[in-house]
Amino acid sequence: MLTPQTVLRVLGITATVLFSGFAAAQVGGSVIVESDYRFRGISLSGGDPTAHLNLAYDHASGWYTGASLAGTELKPGSRKTALTAYLGYASRRGDLGAWEAGAVLNRFFGLTYYDYDEVYAGFIAERWTARVYYSPDYFGRSVRTMYAELNGNLPLTAQLRAFAHLGVLARLSGNVTPGGGQTRYDARIGLGLRIADFDASLAWVDSNRGRPYVAAYDQSRSTAVLSASYDF
Repeated sequence: MLTPQTVLRVLGITATVLFSGFAAAQVGGSVIVESDYRFRGISLSGGDPTAHLNLAYDHASGWYTGASLAGTELKPGSRKTALTAYLGYASRRGDLGAWEAGAVLNRFFGLTYYDYDEVYAGFIAERWTARVYYSPDYFGRSVRTMYAELNGNLPLTAQLRAFAHLGVLARLSGNVTPGGGQTRYDARIGLGLRIADFDASLAWVDSNRGRPYVAAYDQSRSTAVLSASYDF
């Protein structure tokens, strides 16, 4: 999944290329361990710790691609691996930033009926990104959705930063399970500390109980998430 942590890393890599004038292609990756895998406000790990392996490539022309492997638990006691792969293109607009568009493929090994894809478009600036995603079959639930998000980060010192995420998931068509509204909101705010290739962050994640709600079990709407990563 393109988690908020992954989004911030994509933002950092892409912004470096954009604001250096597309000087050269870049290849990178990271290993992330976090206390709870929260995707758009809900836990995809059953509230348990999980790990991610991310790989990314940014070409000097503006094309970028990447993939992520993560441990998930969409059903209680059923730990599976999820693959996310994405391909996009960013077109620079002076020193302001760049427009971008792309597609994301999500596959759940052993739970293929949750597989789904999205296309997205957005704008990348040096300290923030805004994106809109569209899925014709969100998490394989025969529901068309649109998700809009705003992500940003603010340096506080040379190593310390603050970051925030706001998102809204709306059902466009299709049936949803009862017990919640048609729109789901989520938010994340926290602090991150970077020292060389190591990064650690502490965030507070909150959401309402709107639908579509992919996890098949009850979980808390809000929680603290601690994560640590190593970039290579």
